Parts: sequence; C-alpha cells; structure tokens
Amino acid sequence: MFRKFSLYFFVFFSTLFLLSCKKEQNPVPFTSVNIHVFNIESDPQYSALRSPLNSVYVSSSNCVGYNCNGVVVFRAKVEGGHDDYKAFDRTCTHEADTCAMEIDSAFPDLLVCPCCGSVFSMIGGYMQQGPAKHPLREYSCDFYDGDLYIR
Repeated sequence: MFRKFSLYFFVFFSTLFLLSCKKEQNPVPFTSVNIHVFNIESDPQYSALRSPLNSVYVSSSNCVGYNCNGVVVFRAKVEGGHDDYKAFDRTCTHEADTCAMEIDSAFPDLLVCPCCGSVFSMIGGYMQQGPAKHPLREYSCDFYDGDLYIR
C-alpha cells in the first residue's frame, strides 16, 4: 500500500513540476506579412543595402508587422544568394504593446528599443542587452531576380 501511495505521490508532483516549468512565450506573435520590394539593389530608398551589415526600414503603404510597428531589412552579405537579406519585426519583445525598435545610428546591424534599452543583433537575431528575454521575430526573405520577397 505504501509503495502504491508513494508512486502516485511521485507521479503527481512530477507532473506538477513539469507543468510549472513551462517556458514563457515570445510576446510578439507571428504576424503574416507579404512584402515585395522591386529591384531592391537599384532603388535609391534602399541604397544603404548595397553594402553588407547595413539596414533600412521597409516602407509600405499598408500596415506591416505586429501592431503596425513595421519591418526592418538587414543586408548580411553580398553574394547574390537567398540568404543575403534578413527581415525583422520592429516590435520590441519586452515592450511588445508600446515600442518599435530603432536602427542604431552608429551600428546599423543593431536594433535598439527606445523604451526599455534592449539591444538586438540582426546578424544573429538575438538579444545582446536586456531586459528583453526573447529574440526578434524574423521573417522569411527570398531574393530572386533583383526583387526581395518578405513573408
């Protein structure tokens, strides 16, 4: 009888422990975007992206990104490949309901939250300095025949 009770006791508290250790979810939900930038390398609006490690805000007549905070495009490398570009939601993962990230003027590979001070690297999409605990939401980029498709 004692063994049966101790087994139930163990199973109950193990389950309780596992449920209480659930990871916190990213406060910026996945948002559907469908952006097509025609001939991105010759468009003067995106001229900063002609060299690697630069970034620009994507301008769109529609609301894009979570809470319409927008999207930023980062040029990781210049090889003409599908992974030359990266796109991120500008919403801070710490201040998701109130703040849009800004490109650091001295280091255009970084996004900085003007509200909480969190700093994110667009090279790896990770947080460099808190209080944010989650990575940026990244969108899929396809570069084909001079055009950039962000989804």
